[in-house]
Amino acid sequence: MNLIDTYIYEVTRRLPEKTREDIAMELRSTIEDMLPEKYTEENVIEQLEKLGNPAVLAASYRETPNYLIGPKVYDAYIHTIKRIIPWAILVTILVHVVESIVRFTGEQAILDVMIGTFANIVPSILMTLIQLFFWVTIVFIVIERVGLSKTDLPLTKNGVSWSPRDLKNIIIIPRKKLISKGEIIFSFIWIVLWALVYFNADHLVGIYQSINGDGLQFIMPILNQEVLLSYWPIIVAFIALEIGLILYKLKVGQWTYSVAWLNAIIHVASIFTFFIIASNPNLYNSEIIPYFADIIETNAISVENTIKWIWWSMIITFVVTIAIEIYDTFRKARM
Repeated sequence: MNLIDTYIYEVTRRLPEKTREDIAMELRSTIEDMLPEKYTEENVIEQLEKLGNPAVLAASYRETPNYLIGPKVYDAYIHTIKRIIPWAILVTILVHVVESIVRFTGEQAILDVMIGTFANIVPSILMTLIQLFFWVTIVFIVIERVGLSKTDLPLTKNGVSWSPRDLKNIIIIPRKKLISKGEIIFSFIWIVLWALVYFNADHLVGIYQSINGDGLQFIMPILNQEVLLSYWPIIVAFIALEIGLILYKLKVGQWTYSVAWLNAIIHVASIFTFFIIASNPNLYNSEIIPYFADIIETNAISVENTIKWIWWSMIITFVVTIAIEIYDTFRKARM
């Protein structure tokens, strides 16, 4: 691994984008001037130790301070915040979802319960983030002011003093290849949501009406729950595969060909499964056709053809969306 390139990357990533290229060229020239003609890795490490921690050097290039509480613990502080925020949001969402499920008595329409749950999630997330920022900041202020750290040098994200040898453990990931924590969290939430909808379709996916101004009331399901549940082993298998893919993406941290291929295989298999389930003639609730025919005053055949058109439009949209997503993952892997 080229320690010089990695060191320059660690310095410039902390600077405004408009100045990165010029400072990178200047820093590379400085480092090369410090080295002998035929230098070794130990020569590079020795000179980089003289330049010091990349965070400190980056701060010297800035016209204004780049820290909230202090340069000594700044990197460790920001790293801790970034690591905690996604999981705090996830836990907050899951707590509200589980609480709503436990408190549900069946007397209220599920759609109303879902709307109320999501309405409560937003302020809860804001309060959680405020508490998180406050207490993490307090902890790092104590670490810096009280002197819990054994060194006066700036700490790395792992809470230890920086050394040029740390550059060997850093993997440079282009921004477009990066799999963000937000993407991981969103994928996990998406799996939970569609799994809940699938196994409770007879209570969620249906026709709603507002009766006497008492909110939306569930009239009848659109899908046949017995047919859906007949495929439950396949669906559970896909849930397990999706969770495994999420954990693998979390471990790798970037789009590689192995991640892209695994993602493509799972999603292509999901398309075939979706086709099999969608083509089952007993998937629809037979009562919805005469119900709509009566409302819009038309014949059952016309309603049935309209439903089929809408259904196949959704299928085509689903397939095209998956195809675009698969193409995009391979494009990112090639970068």
